[in-house]
Amino acid sequence: MILRSVVMLFLAAFNFLNAQNVKPKNIIILIGDGMGINYVGASLIQDPNSPFKEFKTIGLSITCSADKLITDSAAGATAIATGYLTNNKYISVDTFGQPLYTIFEHAEKLGLSTGLVVTATVTHATPGAFVGHTNDRNDQTLIASQMVEQDVDVVIGGGLKYFLPKSFSGERDDNIFLTDKLINKGYTLPKSYSELNDLPDTVKQFYALLEMDGLPESLRRDYSLGDLTKKALTHLKNNKDGFILMVEGSQIDWAGHDHKSKELLEEMKDFSSAVSEALNFAKSDNNTLVLITSDHETGGMSITKGNVDGSDLELSYTSGGHTPSPVGIFAFGPGEELFNGIMNINQIGQKLFYLLDPTYKF
Repeated sequence: MILRSVVMLFLAAFNFLNAQNVKPKNIIILIGDGMGINYVGASLIQDPNSPFKEFKTIGLSITCSADKLITDSAAGATAIATGYLTNNKYISVDTFGQPLYTIFEHAEKLGLSTGLVVTATVTHATPGAFVGHTNDRNDQTLIASQMVEQDVDVVIGGGLKYFLPKSFSGERDDNIFLTDKLINKGYTLPKSYSELNDLPDTVKQFYALLEMDGLPESLRRDYSLGDLTKKALTHLKNNKDGFILMVEGSQIDWAGHDHKSKELLEEMKDFSSAVSEALNFAKSDNNTLVLITSDHETGGMSITKGNVDGSDLELSYTSGGHTPSPVGIFAFGPGEELFNGIMNINQIGQKLFYLLDPTYKF
């Protein structure tokens, strides 16, 4: 009996250590901007087949920034993208304004492909933290310039105006057409969802800047975040060394700020479509980590009324801004065990770095 217990303990320890040393080939990070626990709860109530139900490894993230109890998207995304806490409004720079090394930069150094899919501008705070460095999240023209220099492989979202000069209906004061720079680098630039959808799978690098500003809200689009995610994966998987993709449900946060409950629930459905596509890919690939989390909670949202079948849900709010409430972490695939439990938001970034490169030291 004692021998059996010893053997069982040894096997458990072996399995745990083995799990810690699994290195996924690919990593898909899905960030529901502003998506608190109750946002996920509302999604689960409305959809009995919610993809969130497929996750067995679940944790909580404490989202405080370096200088504020209540973080913003810039500092929150920086923590995930770099493994370090920084001040609100800062994009992948430390509290002294010095650049922080991002997981995209390290992935590219290792030969992996990188991709961004968002429903905001591609230069907004969350995607900006993966591709830029500035102490002003609002300097989206600078972030656009930094993106172009970083050579991200697949970019889908809005924000074309930050790549064009003011003389051409853009926002740039330097009279530079970053679109021309991209073309000269060999990028393809589909101008609409139709052009993006028709893009041959063999195309390795493209920027699909589908709107001058952010994308329309999900109710006014004839394509989903899931469609965009699936398209990105189709191209990124061509790299035999792997890829890292960040997908953001950007407008969940906007609906939370404005207390627009109908739009909030629709944006959660849109985000869930991306989660489904990521899980489908991971299940077929068997070498992909899918990680879902948020940069912060927005609105102090709670579910106050509704029916068992999910109809007629009524949501209430305690804030028009962000709150310090912990947010969820959901992990599926190689290395998922690292994300079980309670952790600070920057620990998510540190664990992602570890899975990307176990030799990397903080």
